[in-house]
Amino acid sequence: MTILYPQQALHDLKDSTIFLDTNVFSIGARCQPLIDMLVTLKADHGCSLTTIPSVLFEFTNGSSDLQIFNQRRELMSAIVDSVNPARYINNIDDFSVVMAKINGQNRSYTDFLLAAALYSYRHAKVYLLTTDLRALPKFFDRVSIIMAEEKSGDVKNFGIYSFNEESYLKAARSIIRA
Repeated sequence: MTILYPQQALHDLKDSTIFLDTNVFSIGARCQPLIDMLVTLKADHGCSLTTIPSVLFEFTNGSSDLQIFNQRRELMSAIVDSVNPARYINNIDDFSVVMAKINGQNRSYTDFLLAAALYSYRHAKVYLLTTDLRALPKFFDRVSIIMAEEKSGDVKNFGIYSFNEESYLKAARSIIRA
């Protein structure tokens, strides 16, 4: 099992907050090098790793018994510093409209909340880590790619995304004119 990423990515992520999508935990459960990289981001690069309650729900949903549920919760607890309550969505009406128009094919509430987190914290150094490379509209920039090999030999590509305010404003203006 291996994980490949540009060394510059670690430098660029220094002292940032990174929201983690459900697939990070799902793949991390089968790819220890991914977990090790996330721990390195926290310990050596000052990153804060966080997620939202719906990611916790998605990752633990379908646990066949209490032991599996607890194993999944423990994995999440070992990685994340906090679970962001996602209360900020009450104040993002403009973003909700733009997302509905531009990203209407993606009906995932979790993906919407993760995108809203990046929007809400757009003036901070905040990123999203996900394998869902098509979950976000074009006003999110993919700043780096991480490749992780699972125990099965399957390779998964993770994108590290940031919010691009200039692209967002351009998209919002086009919707308002429509």
